Amino acid sequence: MTDGALSGELLVRGAAVGIFVLTAVRIGGGGLTPARVTGALFALAAAGHTLTQLSAAWAAMGPAAAVAWVLSVAGAGLFWAFALELFGDNRRLALTRFLPALVLLAIAIVARFYDETARPLWLVHNLIGAVLMLHVLAVIWTGRRGDLVEARRRLRGPLLGLAAIYTLILAAVQIGELYLGSASSLSFLAAVSLLALSLGSGLVFLRDDPQLLGGPGRTPPRRVGTRDEPLLQRLMQALDEEEVWREEGLTIGALASRLGAAEHHLRRLINEDLGYRNFAAFLNERRIAAAQVALMDPEKNRVAISTVAYDVGFSSLAPFNRAFREITGKTPSDWRRTPG
Repeated sequence: MTDGALSGELLVRGAAVGIFVLTAVRIGGGGLTPARVTGALFALAAAGHTLTQLSAAWAAMGPAAAVAWVLSVAGAGLFWAFALELFGDNRRLALTRFLPALVLLAIAIVARFYDETARPLWLVHNLIGAVLMLHVLAVIWTGRRGDLVEARRRLRGPLLGLAAIYTLILAAVQIGELYLGSASSLSFLAAVSLLALSLGSGLVFLRDDPQLLGGPGRTPPRRVGTRDEPLLQRLMQALDEEEVWREEGLTIGALASRLGAAEHHLRRLINEDLGYRNFAAFLNERRIAAAQVALMDPEKNRVAISTVAYDVGFSSLAPFNRAFREITGKTPSDWRRTPG
């Protein structure tokens, strides 16, 4: 690489480090919600990874270089955790969310101290990162229709697209270094994509939009405007009298068609006026409330829990169990054993 290209790469990576650090401070300073905690850690990991690619800065960091390295090698796992929390609206941050990051860190530590096994271990490290990215993309794609937060819906494509592109370039660079000895031709491209990712992240998260990074569950509902009252009445009738929430696989588009409303109008009503961030959470609140009543009914004590799950609209037992525990703090079995 020429001196000019090297200087250009140093400048690009330095700018990316600064933006990622500012983003981490901004995200983490707003509270301890799952999305904020994992988001701040990922932004620091991205900054740490960028620093590991700057040999001059790396040498001057002293003991802090170890912290940057730890964050860097765990970065793919931290990004996975952040993406799932950002788009998942989980009420609590489970420690298991950090398991992939810890696995990546453990592999990197072994590879660093046992040179004879380093090449295959680093390859495994990169492959795990790629699998985590594919899972993130799948989660984002499958959950796009039920997302009621408009800022988050707009974020799904561009930011995750940039992250996917950078991950692919980084994998190519690292695999090239492992098996070809050099991948300098891709190094500057990786730096540019990293700067693009930092700029994209900064533009989105430095504003600290409460809708995007706010707490999970419901946000305080606002007074429904006169224009929305007829739609709200039709919606409540569909929920209370027709119990549409019992229909397996009900989508917001199908519900909007049934109510004779535009989908974007119904999205705005449920999100901004009623305070829900996710359509599944909106339905699950009704479903779990009905399941709680059924499980406490002595006459239904012999009814299988799976039957109760299907009856209230879940397609299988696993998502029912997760939603039930998320809302009540108990498993369905524990709830059934609770004295009335």
